[in-house]
Amino acid sequence: MVGGVLFLAFPFVGLVGYLFLYLGLPDRDYPVLYVLYGVSSVVAFLLVPVGMVGIHVLQRHSYGREALFGFWLVVVGSLVVLGGVVFFTLGESEDVLQATPPLVWVALGLLGLVVGLVSMVVGFALYGVATLQAKVLPRWCGVAFIAALPVALALSVSLHFSSMFLVFGLAWLALGYALWARREALAMQQPRRVR
Repeated sequence: MVGGVLFLAFPFVGLVGYLFLYLGLPDRDYPVLYVLYGVSSVVAFLLVPVGMVGIHVLQRHSYGREALFGFWLVVVGSLVVLGGVVFFTLGESEDVLQATPPLVWVALGLLGLVVGLVSMVVGFALYGVATLQAKVLPRWCGVAFIAALPVALALSVSLHFSSMFLVFGLAWLALGYALWARREALAMQQPRRVR
């Protein structure tokens, strides 16, 4: 759920940056925004595999190999996307690691973003189908796995880049809540031990 909140916060950090530009605040205030944006993006993308592990632990006895393959595609894909963001950021800040041309870092970053996002889309689709078949979580969770990232990517192309984070953040927040609610329901069903 924390990852979903951080994904939802991305567009607002960007909005604050535009507000800084509009108000003409000094350039020295911008690095704070970049650090906040960078740290929150790293934590959010690291929490995707953590959330997937929680959902996998809940459903692991209810599905087969295709779900496990989808699980690993999502985990590895989210880490590759994170690496792509880091490489792209290194390419944008030209004074870091001057031995390598910035264009190389940007190219590696874009390659990581594309490969990671494709891996996540395929992995979420496989995992969503397996979630629908497992019937451990509500049906909408499987649909969210299948549809959230493609819809988010389509909206980012047609509307604005930040809309991707809003859609994916809402879906990830809802999936985290479903996992948490399921855990609470299981805890309530277990009988207490008699001392």
